[in-house]
Amino acid sequence: MRRWRWMSLAAFFAALVLFLLLEGGAALSYVESRLATTAIPTMTPVLLPTLPVPPTPTPTPLPTATPLPTPRPTATPLPPSEPAHLRIPAIGLDAPIEPVHWTTDDGRWVWQVPHHRAVGWHDTSACLGAGGNTVLNGHNYGYGEVFRDLYKVQVGDLISVTGANGLTYTYRVEERYLLEEGGQPLGVRQQNASLIAASEDERLTLVTCHPYGSTRYRLIVVARPAATGR
Repeated sequence: MRRWRWMSLAAFFAALVLFLLLEGGAALSYVESRLATTAIPTMTPVLLPTLPVPPTPTPTPLPTATPLPTPRPTATPLPPSEPAHLRIPAIGLDAPIEPVHWTTDDGRWVWQVPHHRAVGWHDTSACLGAGGNTVLNGHNYGYGEVFRDLYKVQVGDLISVTGANGLTYTYRVEERYLLEEGGQPLGVRQQNASLIAASEDERLTLVTCHPYGSTRYRLIVVARPAATGR
């Protein structure tokens, strides 16, 4: 009797296990079928709004500084003085200066010129440092030929004049003229003479004849106070 009970219990448990196996397989098949037929929702991407790109800033150029003009140095003013000595290093000229006056020659007004190696200062022209035109003359042949090499002077050359007061006045050549004089009508000669007339600016004017041994031309050199001082 007891043996039959144990056999009955064993059969019951075997049937239970079989049932669970069968039901578990069915359940698993059911789940797989549901997964196969159930669509997984697709995630739709959401576009984020595009932010505007800030414009590239345009560099603002800094204002260019305007260079101030370099002040041109001016000669230091010196007291007026009559000229006493002339030096032109470029042609090796070193000579004393004497005052001369105008006179008449065959009814014409002419300036006297020293008849020895000296430079003549037109005594009615300006003194050194006084403003105006300081005029010096000299022979280019004979009588010491003080201005024989004046034609060699070039623009930019320096001229030093020592005054009767002992001070030195320095000038720089700025202009050269070669003007027909001999045999020219009065109007032409007067036009030439305008270069030795009074002037508003301060200048030094040297005048002689040209070429050597001839009076056909007037050679005139104009210099002004050198900016480097006197």
